[in-house]
Amino acid sequence: MGINKNIIYDIAVIGGGAAGLMSAVIASQSKKSVILIEKNIDLGRKILATGNGRCNLTNRLTNVSRYHGGNTTFIESVLKQFDQFKTIRFFEDLGLVLKEENLGRIFPRTDEAKSVVDALAYELKKNNVEISFNNQVRKLEILKLAKGETSLFKITLENSTQIQAKNVILTVGGQASPQFGSTGDAYFWLKNFGHTITPLYPALTPIETIETWPKEIQGLKIEGKVTATVDSKVVNEKNGDLLFTHFGISGPAAMAQAAAIGPYLNKSDIKIHIDLFPDQSVSDVDEIIKKIIDSNGAKQIKNTLFGLIPSRLAPIILTNLNIDPDKKSAEISKNNRLEIAKTLKNITLTVSNTRSFKEAQVTHGGVNLDEVNSETMESKIITGLYLAGEILDVDGDSGGFNLQWAWSSGHLAGTNASR
Repeated sequence: MGINKNIIYDIAVIGGGAAGLMSAVIASQSKKSVILIEKNIDLGRKILATGNGRCNLTNRLTNVSRYHGGNTTFIESVLKQFDQFKTIRFFEDLGLVLKEENLGRIFPRTDEAKSVVDALAYELKKNNVEISFNNQVRKLEILKLAKGETSLFKITLENSTQIQAKNVILTVGGQASPQFGSTGDAYFWLKNFGHTITPLYPALTPIETIETWPKEIQGLKIEGKVTATVDSKVVNEKNGDLLFTHFGISGPAAMAQAAAIGPYLNKSDIKIHIDLFPDQSVSDVDEIIKKIIDSNGAKQIKNTLFGLIPSRLAPIILTNLNIDPDKKSAEISKNNRLEIAKTLKNITLTVSNTRSFKEAQVTHGGVNLDEVNSETMESKIITGLYLAGEILDVDGDSGGFNLQWAWSSGHLAGTNASR
């Protein structure tokens, strides 16, 4: 679809990701003239990459505790107005059959993210939304009007085409995963309009460590509780899977720590603590090791531990404790045994950095929530300007929570921009 340069659109949505697609669909239901501007050659690129291409589109267990940002009251207000259950009904009404998997995660029955994008794109076509593909917005301006008149926005595209709109919904995302088009374009415009952008950090991204031993067992996945500390103070905890890599650690439980430690990088002593037995005490683990040793005294200690922890991890643990992995189990002292138990409850790594925005799933930080109306998503600074999705100072845990934020805030923005 093309651009009609001879009209003033009621609503221009900038950004064709999850929040933008939802905003445009909802706004177009009011029969208002809507244009969707997307810098890529197609819609929903980041949606297509979520859930390993299956699109974990929401989570039945969504609540405000799964989100991080500047104002939990704001986040809760937005989520309540269009929650996960309304989201599920919305997509079912579009013809998608959904299914629930472990931990409350909701996927399309097709296991294809393309099903979600196609359903939304069909609604845009049905509602006569004009779409501008492969054309980046270079400038967003507010036209000066006579006193008392409503705002009018001028949007200048990369090919010099100019569009005018009465309302603008900004859904261009943050800085995470720039390969899908989220390059932080709108922060500059919003600063010029008087908005505050809180510090930005990669969230849901792997972590680099000073210790090099994870490289020796790269590809090994374990399960446990992962805790991040800054100068010995706990800043975040997460139970789940962790993956050792050539640079440190990855996996959901590790990546969940990135946003919490981002502000302290290069300023503080940051540690990651891995508890392989979060439901048992050190003495419980020590007793388990004692029983294994008593039954396998002739075995090398590295082989004795194979039934308790992954075989590739055992020699690493022992070597780090200066215990000879080839030593007979019966020769392990009580103190050595206790040190092993303590380590399995607290494998400690020193953080050197988080991975870049390119590897991050979402951005931590964004537009200050105090400057946005939580009932409408309209800017408190610029009338007619609405903000939704990752551009705001909100990021969620992995498991469908960030897409739910996009649907909730996008639905609210589309509803109110079209009134």
